Amino acid sequence: MRKNTILIGMAAIALTLGSCGSNASEASGADSVATADSSASTYTVDAASSNVVWFGTHTVGTGDHNGTINITEGSLSIAGGNITAGSFVIDMASIKCTDSLPAEYLTKLHGHFAAEDFFNTAKFATAKFEITACEVKADGDNTHLISGNLTIKDSTKNISFPAKVAVGESLTATGTVVINRLDWGINYDKENMTLAEAAQKKLKNGVVSKDITLTINLTAKK
Repeated sequence: MRKNTILIGMAAIALTLGSCGSNASEASGADSVATADSSASTYTVDAASSNVVWFGTHTVGTGDHNGTINITEGSLSIAGGNITAGSFVIDMASIKCTDSLPAEYLTKLHGHFAAEDFFNTAKFATAKFEITACEVKADGDNTHLISGNLTIKDSTKNISFPAKVAVGESLTATGTVVINRLDWGINYDKENMTLAEAAQKKLKNGVVSKDITLTINLTAKK
């Protein structure tokens, strides 16, 4: 009984810490996907030089992790030097941690990513981003503000983020956004757990922050 009480108390503290000071971009409901007109040029995403770099933390000082996810395909429509429409597919089964960690720990971590309570890659093998708007907007090194529908698992939310875009014979685009994973249902199924079970699983997980930083790196060619 004492053990369960301690676990519940520690989880409550962790949950409180995790709910404060979030820098995640506010996600909204899915928006209408942009469509290209007949004058637009099509650029095909180069999977070999495109990816998503992720960064996640723990809420109680137990460290952080970095990694990558492959982008497998996509296309962008370009008119007047600006992105007018487009989408790309993310291979969620390819998610990996690039930290210098023991092989055994990495294997467990990758298994955790693939599990049903996180990305459930057996059922949802891919994620997708579909552009809803792209505005030329200078902001430091960034040149554009990109908005789009991000689909992870069975949830679709609209997000916006600044990006550095360069268009010529090829296109490069890099942008960073912080998302709240709870908006996409990447969370333990607490409704089907007792409070003690939820506390234990929260502690076992290392108390992962709800915020995930994603840096999207795209290269596309005509």
